[in-house]
Amino acid sequence: MSPQFVDFNSDGKIDIVAGTFDGSPHVALGGEKGFDQPVQILDASGQRIVLNRFWNFDTKIWDSTKRADLDGATEGHATSAIAFDWDGDGDFDLLLGDHKTGHVYLRTNDGTNAKPAFATKNVPVRAGNGLIDVPGTVATVRAVDWNGDGLQDLLVSSMGSGMSEAGRSGVYLFVNSGSKQRTSFAAPITLVAPGTHDGIDHPVRPDSGLYADLGDLDGDGDLDLLVGGYSHWTPGKVTLTPEQAKRAEELRSELKDCASAQDKLNEALEKAVGKAEGEEAAKLSQEFFERHKSEIRANGEKRQALQQELEPLEAGPKRLPFVWFYENVSAKTARDAGAR
Repeated sequence: MSPQFVDFNSDGKIDIVAGTFDGSPHVALGGEKGFDQPVQILDASGQRIVLNRFWNFDTKIWDSTKRADLDGATEGHATSAIAFDWDGDGDFDLLLGDHKTGHVYLRTNDGTNAKPAFATKNVPVRAGNGLIDVPGTVATVRAVDWNGDGLQDLLVSSMGSGMSEAGRSGVYLFVNSGSKQRTSFAAPITLVAPGTHDGIDHPVRPDSGLYADLGDLDGDGDLDLLVGGYSHWTPGKVTLTPEQAKRAEELRSELKDCASAQDKLNEALEKAVGKAEGEEAAKLSQEFFERHKSEIRANGEKRQALQQELEPLEAGPKRLPFVWFYENVSAKTARDAGAR
């Protein structure tokens, strides 16, 4: 989720660092022929780095641990991660974004990039007079020099959950007011404020699942903002022609057939795995998916196409993904002021 391209092990080749929904940061090392398979990033004791909640690949269940908690830390679920030189010693530390709360956590590296030794405890990152606490839980974390002072600032966007006020998302900037040896973030600057869905009858902004990044997209010398996310709205009453109403019923019927086909595949999978457990169950599941992958793909693609066609024919709340461009007009404003 939200990959970062960075030379993580300082071998001169670009690697990929990313959080994943299993609760651990991963790295895919770059090589002459491309990227290796991603592996979990481990701490100095050889254990996987987590906040608290994580997917246990041995027991195949969601699990939790207190081994990485620090006094004052709360239960969390890491789904975003970036390499970040927190203390200016030349090696990468890790910042972990929490999908369960709005907090960001630090794992310092007491080793080197070639041989990292990450701390075994999570340290909550502060900003201003308190902890970083992004409304709507953390979706992405990005390091960027926003103001050109040579220090890495932090861009954090939030996940949100839907139509309720508590689930609304935004994008926030935490300026590094410290030094290269002592990172210190100021209170957040809101770049995209959480919006309201009240009375909105068409997509106007990103509302949930915000994935944000900064870059000079228009080449004018300042950083613009790019945000991917879901927009939520409720259109007015949908009036259908007789032909549209008939087609809507056909689409609903075909979607039921797709759901029925998926149920049959699930039943066949359960039968194929039987009472097997652990590695044997995983092996049987993989073999099943290999045998039926074309059928599974075709059913999924058909369901997606049907749903897309049905969407404008139905009333009720809508949610669709878009990518939004926010132009930074500071350079343009400065040029205009100079011309006057």
